[in-house]
Amino acid sequence: MGRRAEAAAPVYSGNGRFVIDFSGYTGGSVEELLQSRGYKFEKDAKNRELLNLAITDQTLELTAKGPMSGFIVNDSVNLENVRKIRINWGVRRYPAGTSYENKVNNEALMLYVFFGREKVSSGHLLIPNSPYFIGLFLCQNERVNFPYKGLYFHIGGRFVCLGKPNPGESVVSEFDLDQEFKRYFVKQVTPAISGIAFGIDTSKAREQGKAAAFLKRIEFLKETDGLASPQ
Repeated sequence: MGRRAEAAAPVYSGNGRFVIDFSGYTGGSVEELLQSRGYKFEKDAKNRELLNLAITDQTLELTAKGPMSGFIVNDSVNLENVRKIRINWGVRRYPAGTSYENKVNNEALMLYVFFGREKVSSGHLLIPNSPYFIGLFLCQNERVNFPYKGLYFHIGGRFVCLGKPNPGESVVSEFDLDQEFKRYFVKQVTPAISGIAFGIDTSKAREQGKAAAFLKRIEFLKETDGLASPQ
């Protein structure tokens, strides 16, 4: 796999950080690159006619070309004592007509962080149970830093908008996973992070379900007193 595989490799970079970025990419299939690092493609994320993937200038580009709902999942993660997350990302095109306030729960990119291995009820007989999770996204019409409940997973899932950047604007979002997990789910201890996923859902969006987002870097931080400066 050589340097291409290394481009998406999560690494510890000192100071207790676990980092995912796309530096060093030299070309080739982005799907194969992600698979080589433990990611699995689920639902419409398997379909390149619906979801286009590219890496440009060390940035992962995800483009929904029509109504879709898909996930890129890595459930082989095991990160203990993580305090905070920092995400360098943005939205190029928001899905039209969507809003968690109005129960139209779509987004150009949702970063899911899963906690522990305990399976919590989805609330629907036909939807598999899941570990606790927090989904982080960028929005236009939602309240920022408010823990929304989705249509399902009311016991074990929350969805949080971290900001409202303009289309194409790159932003750095910071979120205290440890503190908010305990607050949202009324727990004394935050389990180890057991998985991450990239979700793209434009299934209810107007304008033919088109949307696009980009992701430059994710850092999981173990510092307990403040955050290190971005690199």
